[in-house]
Amino acid sequence: MLALTRRIGEEIVIGDPASPLGVIRVVDIHGDKVRLSFDFPRDMPVNRRELAEQKVKQAREGTAKPDGGG
Repeated sequence: MLALTRRIGEEIVIGDPASPLGVIRVVDIHGDKVRLSFDFPRDMPVNRRELAEQKVKQAREGTAKPDGGG
């Protein structure tokens, strides 16, 4: 895991700096909350962790029980 410290307005470039996959920018910090903006191509999925886990769980349930059984 990589942990970075950034201030408001600073960015993190994902991928090749000459042709990045995307950029994450710190927009605001208020108390214990940080607001981020993500600039990625529209065809690149970007999900919150809890939503990503929910999608994986639903996909597994859909493929694990095609006939309604165990």
